[in-house]
Amino acid sequence: MYPPRIHHGAFPTIPKPSRPFRVLYRPNPRPFTQNSQLLLIYPASPRPQLPFLHSPSNTFAPRIATRYRFQLQLSRLLTTERKTYIKEQAWVAAKYTAYAWTAIALVAIMLFGIENERLERKFPSPREWSWVSRWLYRSTRGEELPQTNGSGLVDWAKTGQDYRQLLERLEDTKADGKGLRPILGVDGDIYMVGVGKSGFDISSKSEPWRRGYYDCLMGAARAAEHLDTWVRDKTRNVAFPPEVVIGPSNPYPKPVPYGAKTAPLEENCEPAFESPEHYYMKILTTHGFSSRQRLNAALAYADWLEFKGLPSSAENMYDWGLDIAMGALPLGVNNVVDTKTGIINQQATYITPNILLATTALARHHAQNQNLSTALPIFLSILRAQRNLAYPSSKFLISASQDSSDIEASVLSLFASFARSLLIAPSYPDAPASGDLLATRNPITICEEAATMAHIGEILFASPSIPSSTLSHLISPSPSTTKATSARSAGLAWTRDSVALAEQTLHSLSNPTLGASSTPARSSDLPPISLRSQNLSHETTTARQRCTECLLSSMQNWKLMVAQLRQQEAAEREAPQSHGSANQGWFWSGGSVDVDEEGRWDREAVMVEAKSKEVSRLVREEGWLAGEGVRGGVLGFA
Repeated sequence: MYPPRIHHGAFPTIPKPSRPFRVLYRPNPRPFTQNSQLLLIYPASPRPQLPFLHSPSNTFAPRIATRYRFQLQLSRLLTTERKTYIKEQAWVAAKYTAYAWTAIALVAIMLFGIENERLERKFPSPREWSWVSRWLYRSTRGEELPQTNGSGLVDWAKTGQDYRQLLERLEDTKADGKGLRPILGVDGDIYMVGVGKSGFDISSKSEPWRRGYYDCLMGAARAAEHLDTWVRDKTRNVAFPPEVVIGPSNPYPKPVPYGAKTAPLEENCEPAFESPEHYYMKILTTHGFSSRQRLNAALAYADWLEFKGLPSSAENMYDWGLDIAMGALPLGVNNVVDTKTGIINQQATYITPNILLATTALARHHAQNQNLSTALPIFLSILRAQRNLAYPSSKFLISASQDSSDIEASVLSLFASFARSLLIAPSYPDAPASGDLLATRNPITICEEAATMAHIGEILFASPSIPSSTLSHLISPSPSTTKATSARSAGLAWTRDSVALAEQTLHSLSNPTLGASSTPARSSDLPPISLRSQNLSHETTTARQRCTECLLSSMQNWKLMVAQLRQQEAAEREAPQSHGSANQGWFWSGGSVDVDEEGRWDREAVMVEAKSKEVSRLVREEGWLAGEGVRGGVLGFA
């Protein structure tokens, strides 16, 4: 409340000051960026407070100022609308990330299943095995094929480790080896010196289980062959070849490849894998395998011993294989093979595929070790036995002519079987032949006959000292060899007949109608035209492969033989003429080459080149790669 107004003039007039009064408080205008604390006793600021435009005062401590500045900047950016937007986007990102990872996981599971289904169809596994064992079996078998594993190379260290792990599961009585018993019913394991633990008695197991176990043992043996002399670094569990190990036994180690792990020290190394003998002997000492499985193991072990430079030990294994084949013959069948020479008896009537396989392997062994006089009679007895085989029963043969209704029915059944295979898992394949039954004349034996003829031609060509007249008391040669005047000419004729027989058989397998219209190499070489069977697709594929290999190998032998004979003919032409012979004209070349025979091998070379083009075209039509998987001749001609 103000005091009462005093009327003017009641008091004396106060003189005006010489200067204006000093105002005790003047409110300064505050800028928009000012954000100082206002006291309650201060009057209201003439301007509004805008904190987001205010910079923190430097009077704060540096750490407090930095934190305060960050909070202010964050408060400027994270407005209410932005916070809502960020939360929504974070939720959407998390949702779609979860969707993406779920889709990736499902696609990976789908691809894993498709790959396992593909491997299962290619390498069927026994149904009674556990899922882990079946998966190990499929993946390990696939690792052995460079075109299947995707890398183009075979990691034998990993493959061998997988086979070892699979064998441990199969031999574990608490896992997949329930019911396994030691051999002879003896408690505990039986160990052999230098080999290790012997095999088991698996006769109580089913045939698929035994077959899968055999495949695992053979796969481990193959891995052991490739890992021979390799070492494993115990500190890192990595396998290395022996030439890169650093130690006293290897004073000049080779450098490791680029990108590989460092070379190990010799004191930290141990053998990377067991010896192949360990697995081969386990197969041979296991009770329950078929005679063909044991025979294949014996021949593979003998081949490995021969590779290691032990021909005498290899010959013992070949003899063991022959004993396995003869031990499976029926009671009362004797004197089939002479065990001392390996020659098949001419009067033998019960010839099994195992007998032919064992004697052929033994003959190849003798030929590769330059025992040609021993190998030739064995090959000739094998050829005689192959030509005397009887044809199979007609109920397994089909006619070459089919009408259009049969073709349409076969196409429809093919599509139906394909659709069924996509929905239903294929059954486990039937057991292969044991090789103990009587052998019959089929496309496979005909291709093997062509291979035997090629081996005979190689031996005759490589041993010119053997006269061709010595063949007459063993077997009648083909018509083209009757005019041969030397062992080399006879060998070339045998090789030529081998090419003709393999080519004709391959043509008949590709198109049965050719068998009736074309003329085979001999009248008894090929069976009737109904050569292929509805239930023998696998055998037909095997016959095609063997015929292709034999054809390519024989063709290569033929080329090399003709090339050597051409060189010999050219050398005889250029040889100085004998001065003691007055009846020779100027055109004679030493008298060893007749006028009619001059230039014979040049003409033969032209014919060989033309035949080589035909063979290459036929091989391409068959779908086989030329030279792939072709095994060379017994004497290294191919």
